[in-house]
Amino acid sequence: MEKISVILPTYNRAHILARAIESVLSQSYKNLELIIVDDGSTDGTSSLVEAIQDERIRYVKTEKNQGAASARNVGLQYVTGNYVAFQDSDDSWRPNKLHLQMEELKREDAGFCYHKIRYDFGEGCSAILPDERIAVSEKRGDIYAQLLYENMADCPSLLVRRDCLEEVGGFDPGLKALEDYDLALRLGRAFYAAFVDQILIDKGYTYGSVSLHAENYLDASCKLLSRYRKDYLATGNFDHRVLRILEDAQRIGKREHYLKLLTELVFERSAQ
Repeated sequence: MEKISVILPTYNRAHILARAIESVLSQSYKNLELIIVDDGSTDGTSSLVEAIQDERIRYVKTEKNQGAASARNVGLQYVTGNYVAFQDSDDSWRPNKLHLQMEELKREDAGFCYHKIRYDFGEGCSAILPDERIAVSEKRGDIYAQLLYENMADCPSLLVRRDCLEEVGGFDPGLKALEDYDLALRLGRAFYAAFVDQILIDKGYTYGSVSLHAENYLDASCKLLSRYRKDYLATGNFDHRVLRILEDAQRIGKREHYLKLLTELVFERSAQ
């Protein structure tokens, strides 16, 4: 069993962190290390981690909060396994997640593997990613065009060969959101994907979750549209992404602001 390095960034989540840690340590795939990057927490995170007796845990604390992208990059510096996975502090892995992913990754000889995630929005509302209306055959192999249409491979679902991750690089700390989407796009552009057609993570949304910060999400969406503009156009996904950004901006009453930002970032720069 080859070693898997799991990186878990966290910031002031001591009240929910234990569940996420336990779901990693309880994996049926035992040859792993869990690198917990405490991104400048001021709560009881350090005491919680120190109380867990498991030699597979490595605890790293940064002096100040830098954000999820930087924290994950810190974790990457401590990786010793040939495969890398990512956990979030508000997620729970199902026990056979890593085992099934390793099997599929090796069977498909792909650069990375992902799987279905169940998102719990509370009040009885939930959703499954990737969209189950997409054929399974479209979720394997060359999925880059589909990723440009919409991200199917959320960060906690990724299991990546270490050499592939080193080739495309780590997370962009300049993005306050969607840094995981940016990584997925770089992986999808460079390597084939393997896919496990099972729900292997139950993902929660808690107060303070980056995913809930609409403006950070929209700012990052505009940056990525500019960064991958040629690929969006080549695959016919450009208009779709622009429409999605403007629809989301309309919901928070900032359509004109983001229309102007898109014009500056995407249209005017591309004309220069």
